[in-house]
Amino acid sequence: MGKKSLRKLALIMVLTLIGTSTVFAAADTVAVTIPSDVEGTAYEEAVKALMDKGIITGDTDGKFHPEANLTRAQACIIVVKSMNPPAAEVTGTATQLVGKSGFADMSGYGWAEGYIKYAVQQRVTKGYPDGTFRPGNNVTMNELITMVLRAAAYTDEGLGGTWPSNYTGKAAELDLLSNIPAPLPTYATKWMAAQLDYNALSKIEAANLTDREHGSGPDKVPDTKSMTYVTGSFNDSMTTYNGKAISSKVLVYTYGEKKNYSSTMALSNKLSDYREDTVYKYKNVKTPAYYKEENGKITEMVVPMDVGFSGRVYCVINETITTVNGSGEAVIGFETLTATRKITWLGEKGLADILSAQYLQGEIYELNVSNGEIQSIFKASEAGKKGAVFEEISGTASVSGWDDVESREGAVVKIISADGGAMFEIKSNASIYVIDKNNQTEYREGSISSIRSGVQIRAYDIIDDDIVSADIIVVLR
Repeated sequence: MGKKSLRKLALIMVLTLIGTSTVFAAADTVAVTIPSDVEGTAYEEAVKALMDKGIITGDTDGKFHPEANLTRAQACIIVVKSMNPPAAEVTGTATQLVGKSGFADMSGYGWAEGYIKYAVQQRVTKGYPDGTFRPGNNVTMNELITMVLRAAAYTDEGLGGTWPSNYTGKAAELDLLSNIPAPLPTYATKWMAAQLDYNALSKIEAANLTDREHGSGPDKVPDTKSMTYVTGSFNDSMTTYNGKAISSKVLVYTYGEKKNYSSTMALSNKLSDYREDTVYKYKNVKTPAYYKEENGKITEMVVPMDVGFSGRVYCVINETITTVNGSGEAVIGFETLTATRKITWLGEKGLADILSAQYLQGEIYELNVSNGEIQSIFKASEAGKKGAVFEEISGTASVSGWDDVESREGAVVKIISADGGAMFEIKSNASIYVIDKNNQTEYREGSISSIRSGVQIRAYDIIDDDIVSADIIVVLR
């Protein structure tokens, strides 16, 4: 690691420890310890369950402070974390930044902005008519109950009635107010928020299941007769198309070539002519499309096979497939985790395959993509040959590249290396992937808690400064 100063790392460690006072920040502990001011209480089970899932954490003094009030920003983080959103949408990654929420009063709340933006996009909450969100205001119990139920897919239209009684009444009907004081207090304390979220957690998780197989054949031929045809653009975070919100459960079908799209085109009735895909391939893409809208969100889309993101993509590869492109030509595709999301990228005709024995060894790959089609692919560690992009900051003690983790304190990892030990920081928006030693066939999304003493890692740094910090980490455990 000798290229960069460990004295700077020591400073990073100090700053990291100073900056972790947010009670409801991302979980970064190796083992969950129940705070002493929660032990033996009626809400201990709820707090422990949410801490186990990384939805909440204790404070820096080791306590939970259950009677403290909760802010609107903190409430958004709890509820959004319970929805298990793609990490890149709330914290960003090294290659994809989280956009601004658009509210005028977010100064000092950068740590919550991605969660607030996601909550607003998913209609879990909203701001005020004056363009503010008021993130530091204490969240009311009515507001919190509304957030929780909306995260569980309940809507104003579906409930009817008048706010807030329509939401508080539904919460009581669903027994979500179990162990919550009656009558409801004006403001929610931290323990009440934990209890309410715990009571609703199974419903929130069930309403936000989005992990489908992408790149495979669909179950049905899309009904384009019930769809709107338009040419529009996906936004930077792939959450809107032509200015309309996209459902987190959107079904995306790819079909044919862009040049043939029109409002009067005749689409095939053969199931094999379509592919099910993922919206995450269309960052900043302008394309014609058919779409279906329900409750103000796009729920189904049909887009050409020859459109998609253009630029450099950094990913781990799970599998290669053989398929056909929009022109009917036989091509290979790569099933990847890109910015922690499942995305299948198709290669241009003639692109060579990669043996699984290579890509399942913790390697990060760079795909050079044009209109969603891979033009070339190589190991990210080789990017220096074309202009330094990535540097592997592990591999100091092992020919295979894997290093043993000696310890992790917060965001600082110490690995066992040839010179006796080296440290580096994990970026707050790092992409973390996990692969099992005994079943080394597929990567899955991990978290900072996946990195602990005894596991092996490969860590990669985008060379954009003079500080060693990991943007992508692969964990072997």
